[in-house]
Amino acid sequence: MSKMGQHFIGLIEEGKVYEDHNGDLIMSEEIYPIEKGLEVPRSVTNQRRWDKLPFRKMEAGDSFVVDGLHTKGDEMSLRGRATRENNNHTEKFYSVVKNPEADNSFRVFRVK
Repeated sequence: MSKMGQHFIGLIEEGKVYEDHNGDLIMSEEIYPIEKGLEVPRSVTNQRRWDKLPFRKMEAGDSFVVDGLHTKGDEMSLRGRATRENNNHTEKFYSVVKNPEADNSFRVFRVK
């Protein structure tokens, strides 16, 4: 028997996986017990911080500056927001570039 097969048999024996009526393996919900009363981290509550960016008001050729992005994570978050706009509105395209005029600053362009 393969290592993968042994792994699944072990998961079934531990009650972490079960077979449904079609023979498919289903993960047991007990693997991820729900915990209550924990404080929500700032990183989760801060996910709406890009909502006020003026993507929808922009026309092709417009740009705006976002200052204060001190970490690579901040930069990647802004880039991810622009990517979501690109994916949600395929007739438009946004690009994020480092702003040479200031440190920790990026400029978002609407290209089309």
